[in-house]
This record gives sequence, C-alpha cells and structure tokens, in this order.
Amino acid sequence: MSFEASPIPKNEESRLLAVEKTGVLDIVNEEIYNVYCHLSRQITKCPDSWANVIDKYRQYNFVLDGEDINDQIKEERRTSPRPLTFCQYALNSKSPLIANDLTKHKIFKNHPSVLKIDGPRFYAAFPLINSEGYILGSLCVRDFRVRRLSKNIINLMIGLSKKLSHQLDIQTEQRQLSIERITRVMETLDEEITNISLSETISILKCLSNGLLSKKDQKKLLDLDLIDKNFNLTKKSKELKNLLKLDAAVLKRIKMPALKTTEIDELFKGLDK
Repeated sequence: MSFEASPIPKNEESRLLAVEKTGVLDIVNEEIYNVYCHLSRQITKCPDSWANVIDKYRQYNFVLDGEDINDQIKEERRTSPRPLTFCQYALNSKSPLIANDLTKHKIFKNHPSVLKIDGPRFYAAFPLINSEGYILGSLCVRDFRVRRLSKNIINLMIGLSKKLSHQLDIQTEQRQLSIERITRVMETLDEEITNISLSETISILKCLSNGLLSKKDQKKLLDLDLIDKNFNLTKKSKELKNLLKLDAAVLKRIKMPALKTTEIDELFKGLDK
C-alpha cells in the first residue's frame, strides 16, 4: 500500500479564504514566530519544530526550527506538495494529531519518509484554529525515535498553539484594517485633489505621516500648496490631515535622503499608529 492523501475538509472553500487572509503565505518573517518553535522543542524535547498553513496545493512552513537547520535547509523545507504532507491530516480535527510510532501508525506507516531507515519515528501536530473556527495549519514537532508525550506536555502544546493562533488572528485583523484604511485614504485624496497621481499620493502620505521626504517630494508638495517655502504644513494640508484623521505633527524637512517609493507598506506605516 502507498501513502494516501487526507480527505478534503467540508469547509475547505471558506478555510482557504481564511488562510489567504493571514498574509503569511510566501512571506518569510521568522523572527516573529521563532519563539513558538523554540518553546515547542523545549517543551517536548523534540529536535525539530515548525508551524505551517496549508492552501489548496501545498503546505507552507512559515517558521522552522531544529538542530543543525541552516537557512538553505529551511528554504528546501519551506513548501511541500499538500498530498505528500503529514500535516494535511491535522486539518480534519481540532484535537492534536499524535503518532507515537510512525512505523505502526495506520495513516503514516507507508509514507515514503517513514519507510526510510533514518526517517522520522514520532510526529505531533497541534492545530492552529482561528477565531472563526477554521483550521489554518498546525504547530508541529517530530523526532527520529519512538516516544510518547505526557498529558501535561500535550496541554502545554495546546496552549502554545492557541497563542500562535491568536497572534495570527491579530495580524489578520490589523492587515485588513490597514487595507481598509489605505483604501479610504486614497479615495479621500482622489476626491480632494484633482487629477492626483500615484507619486503625488505617496508624497502626501509621507508628509502627513511624518515620513522622510526627498527633494522631489518637497517640490511636489510645494506645487500642491501642501507645504510652504519653509517646509511647514500649510492650512490646506492641515485641513487635509484632519479630514484623513491622521495624527501628524508640523512637518519641517529640508535635507532628507530619498526613499524607495515602491515599498508601499513602508509608506503607510504612519497610518497604522
């Protein structure tokens, strides 16, 4: 017999939307999540830990931690085809999925990695469940020897996975609020300033959110009557700031380095404070 893929969850369509909303797919930002894998290894004494979300076709490991795992190995393990993963089976239950001996487990005993002499022998996955009840992925550990987790350790891991799930919830909410706020700001600027260009919009937002201004930005703002010759905010820009509900102090920028205008996220940082 060969390893078989897990049945697709009944709420898969909605679950996939929830995964996409997290914003973690294809984003390597491990410093935010390293603590969860580090603690997982400390709690379980397993050599390897990772956390993932699973989309329609693949498992994406947004953080990995383990003995002798370097950046190259991390990138090799970053994604896996969904039908070949252990963690696909963690999508079907909100309870932990624990295989004390993979070679004897009815689901995993025929997995290609388990059939290897030096393959994994223990695996545990703790579902990452968002506030809407969707299982996004899991927080996992594995070992290369057969083992068993105590009830206390299992409870500690359940608690840790809940904390990671909550963090993903908060980031999802903040991301959605940021998108909504940016959209609202762009629409307001378009209404208030005739024929405004994208580059002018970026300059205005940098100005009103206390961002650093290049000489090119300064010229645009002078032309739009949003700063005066002393680089202070004009009455027009103060009214615009109030309209946009941005809490920015009086601007006085004379010699400032140029910024990369393509990094939209950086330009909108001040809007989220």
